[in-house]
Amino acid sequence: MYTCVRWPRPLTLRFIFLTLFILLTTACHSPDVAIEPAGKVHALQAVATATPCNLPAVPPAASSSLAAFSHYSWQQFTALNWPAQAGVRGQPDCSKKIGDAGVRVWETYKTTDQLFLPDAANPGPWSAGEITAFDLKYRAKANDALPVEESIRQAVGGWLIDQYRNPTYYSISVNQNSYDYVVSQGFYDQNRVANAAHIRFPDNALEVKAAWRILTPSDDSSRYHTMNAMVTRYDDQGNPSGKEQQKVGLVGFHIVRKADNFPQWIWATFEHVDNTPDKSGQFASYYNPHCSGNYCTPNQSPVANKQPFDEPNQLTRVTAIDSEVAAINQQWQQQFEGTPFAYYQLVSPQWPEDPLDPGNPQGTPTPGVVANTVMESYIQPTSSCMDCHSTARVPGNRVKSDYSFIFLFAQPVSSNPQQGAQ
Repeated sequence: MYTCVRWPRPLTLRFIFLTLFILLTTACHSPDVAIEPAGKVHALQAVATATPCNLPAVPPAASSSLAAFSHYSWQQFTALNWPAQAGVRGQPDCSKKIGDAGVRVWETYKTTDQLFLPDAANPGPWSAGEITAFDLKYRAKANDALPVEESIRQAVGGWLIDQYRNPTYYSISVNQNSYDYVVSQGFYDQNRVANAAHIRFPDNALEVKAAWRILTPSDDSSRYHTMNAMVTRYDDQGNPSGKEQQKVGLVGFHIVRKADNFPQWIWATFEHVDNTPDKSGQFASYYNPHCSGNYCTPNQSPVANKQPFDEPNQLTRVTAIDSEVAAINQQWQQQFEGTPFAYYQLVSPQWPEDPLDPGNPQGTPTPGVVANTVMESYIQPTSSCMDCHSTARVPGNRVKSDYSFIFLFAQPVSSNPQQGAQ
């Protein structure tokens, strides 16, 4: 008989040691740990002892350290990227190891393409439909049919071309809590959500935004989490020119989760280590040290720079990863040695330090600046996940949409006489 979690003995011991290390280092990085409130210590212990294949049930207290939220972020990353149960949405197969082949838990979530259907059709229950490969576009927060002013391609517009002249593609997926809320309220209908009195997602609603690039023969695909996806191809003007199946590698990963007493949600963003150079003169997926010509200045918006669509965009990291986060990254990467997930790094968590202060609706985003180089490429010096998403509104801007941009994908009922009235 096999037990529920079939980890090899060395990897089990690694996670036990990592759990102890989390508790010890969190205490060491908190000078006042001896007088911390009991609730804070309890939250840290809950984070540190979560089962690897399951999402941690309790987040750290809002007053907790950067280390605590970094470990919490990695635990979410681990659980979301665990192999899923065959044919079951959103459930891990805890008998497998993280490096085993198979569809990942978050890849069984519903994508915005599956939630917001043409003619505002009801997408049905969570279990409906097959778990299929993604249909990827380069726009991050709105579909190709929407007008340019609403098509937020990256976080603030523009596209991102890698050094092999392929666009970066984006997908957004939601868990069952988010999906059931949207469906139960009828908010898959553009007209209905545009006229909503308010938007309030339930606790444990979760969104994953992922960035992908096409892998070429020059790439070492063993360093990437990959999948075969249907991708939209574009001409040199950025116009869609057809679709084809390609092997793509994950290069960016946002986790956004609403938790009890965190109305501003809790945020974490990860990247592939090969995205940008970690030292001068290093070639990277989005940086060529030998670039020549008119478009070599890093981190310039191609829209503002009038850059051709098929010209590579040069990227560097503007704000270095915090040294404490970098050390925690090394701990987790060691646990994933021998798997593609060893080549991902947490850029930073972000959380509201004062989430329940009625006089401070933003909750004091901490850290204040957080930027993923492949998702906020051109606004890195001022980027803040929470600040940006606090502006999210329903189509027509009538009310805020509870930190979620997914309603920009909502489509109208074509026969609705009030279609377009917002």
